[in-house]
Amino acid sequence: MTNSLERIFDGLIDALHTRVIPKIQDDSARAQAYGALDMLRNLKPRVEWAVGPLYDDVAAELALVRWIRALLDGTSAPEAPAGDLETASRLTGADLEAMRERLDRHLCDVLHWLGGHRDTLPAGRADEIESAIRDQQRVRLKREVKLTAPPLFGEISRGQ
Repeated sequence: MTNSLERIFDGLIDALHTRVIPKIQDDSARAQAYGALDMLRNLKPRVEWAVGPLYDDVAAELALVRWIRALLDGTSAPEAPAGDLETASRLTGADLEAMRERLDRHLCDVLHWLGGHRDTLPAGRADEIESAIRDQQRVRLKREVKLTAPPLFGEISRGQ
């Protein structure tokens, strides 16, 4: 599961305010850090995740959930959460994030259910579903890595 944007902002604001700024001795640098903190506080209520990648995640998971539901039809497998692509296309970033979280929880519930019902399914069915969930998560992780800027380890280690 991905961190929420609100939690990321809260963590940045807290780190600057409680750990970084108190250790800055230079008045000019301290004022710049307070400026950055003020900017983060003002951006927090105005910014949301990019809708495109969230929509892609939700679309992929909805398709996977439909496919799993068809394979497990007639079993006691967990009921899938409501949702479709038409509805998803009109949602805000926050709503898409919530839908993705519900779909993630459902897929976890399916994996848990499979653990106790392997012997009641046709041979290989549980493995096929588990593999499809893993594959979908790999695609999502690769997309997430592409969207993530490389860390500034060199600058951090030199203290610059």
